[in-house]
Amino acid sequence: MGSNTIFPEVSIIIPTYNKSALAIETLNSIASQSYDNWECIIVDDGSTTEDFTALESFAKLDKRFSLFKRPLNTKKGANACRNYGLSISKGDYIQFFDSDDVMLENCLKGRVKAIEATTLDFVVFSMGIYHNDGFKNDDTPDVKVNDWKTALGEFIGERRLPWNLQRTLYRALLIKERLLFNENLSRFQDVEFNIKLLSQLKPKFKIFNKIDCVYRRANSNNPRNKSFNKHVFHSMPIFLESIHTQIPVDILEQKRGNMQLWLLNLIGLYADNSVEKSQLNKVICVAEGKLHLNSKQKIILKLLFLSKTKLKGIKGVVRLNSYLRKKYLKLMA
Repeated sequence: MGSNTIFPEVSIIIPTYNKSALAIETLNSIASQSYDNWECIIVDDGSTTEDFTALESFAKLDKRFSLFKRPLNTKKGANACRNYGLSISKGDYIQFFDSDDVMLENCLKGRVKAIEATTLDFVVFSMGIYHNDGFKNDDTPDVKVNDWKTALGEFIGERRLPWNLQRTLYRALLIKERLLFNENLSRFQDVEFNIKLLSQLKPKFKIFNKIDCVYRRANSNNPRNKSFNKHVFHSMPIFLESIHTQIPVDILEQKRGNMQLWLLNLIGLYADNSVEKSQLNKVICVAEGKLHLNSKQKIILKLLFLSKTKLKGIKGVVRLNSYLRKKYLKLMA
């Protein structure tokens, strides 16, 4: 390319909350990108003064970084931060990213190159996890889909989330002033956003089987929020209500069993003493209508919740949970 070539600008939008040490590693991976025409909009969700000051000091080192506080008139949460970042972005492309993940050196360069010569609305790349001295694909092979309707079904399919926000580069014209994140959701944000995008905008896209960014799992250095499990239960009914306004009836009917299993798995994984029974009741009330749960399934879910919250550590409880799961799966057959 000639010296007068104008490269499109990428707006990278990152919500952050009390993770300055990890966030600075993430920001360093952005500063080290081989593609240099980007702006990085960091939106803080109410971190401690110490954390915010650390980010502020880093952002001053490079004018392409800008640090903002989430507006006080918006709801607390990463989604409000993303919406605000999107509203002030100036780039030709939008890259949402999390403050505890890492871009490999050619991440932006490869994504821009993949989309620039096409009429695609977005491109999706693979995300890795650290493995020995390198990386491997994040948990399972990518789900490869070629059209919006097939992708829509896979977002509630049996295999996995086809793609999350970090893996995707969107054209700004596709989403800006056309689509927002649901600020009532504290979990399942990626799924709900992409379901709305696919359903409402019917975009053209392509998936590339190349790892160009890295996911950092929750651990002692990257702990989950203490309210994580409560947020899962709070978000389940909101998510179910939302997707049932977006996904065509034929796909919902086809994938209902997957969603019933999703519900069982989430209750089994995240029910603990921090979750109130009223939250479970709200989940089951919404799921009864949206997922067509029968009375036996509802009883099993309530028993599983009781087992996970009140009987943990008692002899025989593991066997009980296994029995409940098998009974539930038989009712799905």
